[in-house]
Amino acid sequence: MRRQKESNLELLLKLPWWISAVLAVISFVALRWIIPAQLDHNQALHPFAVALPKLAILPLGLFALTAIGSFLFSKKRRRLVDEQTSLEKLRETGWKDFEHLVAEAFRRQGYQVEYSLGRGADGGVDIVLRKPDRKVLVQCKQWKVFSVGAPVIREMFGLMTAEQADEAIIVTSGKFTRDAQDFAAGKPIRLIDGPQLLALVQSVQTNPAAAEKSGFKSPIADLVTCPSCGQPMILRRSKRGANVGNQFWGCSTYPACKGTRKFISPAI
Repeated sequence: MRRQKESNLELLLKLPWWISAVLAVISFVALRWIIPAQLDHNQALHPFAVALPKLAILPLGLFALTAIGSFLFSKKRRRLVDEQTSLEKLRETGWKDFEHLVAEAFRRQGYQVEYSLGRGADGGVDIVLRKPDRKVLVQCKQWKVFSVGAPVIREMFGLMTAEQADEAIIVTSGKFTRDAQDFAAGKPIRLIDGPQLLALVQSVQTNPAAAEKSGFKSPIADLVTCPSCGQPMILRRSKRGANVGNQFWGCSTYPACKGTRKFISPAI
């Protein structure tokens, strides 16, 4: 029960501030006037009708505080994205802030962001992204040293299948092993490593001048979206032809869209 209460509070803080503000008004009006008016007609419940208006200030104050907290939290998320100027700074981000940074970056791409609050056996799904007729599961791995291996990708693929999602995205500040890349190839799984994440973040920053001032230019900054339809791209590996074994970017909506880009290995 305590965990559930903590989750509800965390959820309110992550939702837009105006939702808590609306709840504050609704709860106050309901306890101050609407519910007492309904109970007042019942003699047995009359004591409650008298007591409830005096308690109306309590949820009003609680929701008002969460509205303020939500507003401050949204400012923090925006700052996390706008202040990223280098791969080193990105990797210094704490694990929880890393999740918030990823969520804000995708929110700016037009996704509706939902925090999973620990869904999955080990909390494997950190964020759920939604667009009309599209559901994407995201797992964040703030690993500075260790590479993300194939077992993590397999687990996420299983969760994606169980949730009937359209795509799974694994984001890390580090890198992925060759086995992980091979398993993801040809599947609706997008692997975003540190340099790719920095490129994504800088593409949605509201103050791009800060990134330019830092002197960092991501070699894959233009390899985030499909050149044909603008949808996210997936890192794939050629299985036939002259380029067999080589990696390339393919549209995540394939076969509906067959857009591709050449993969440029980042030199960091």
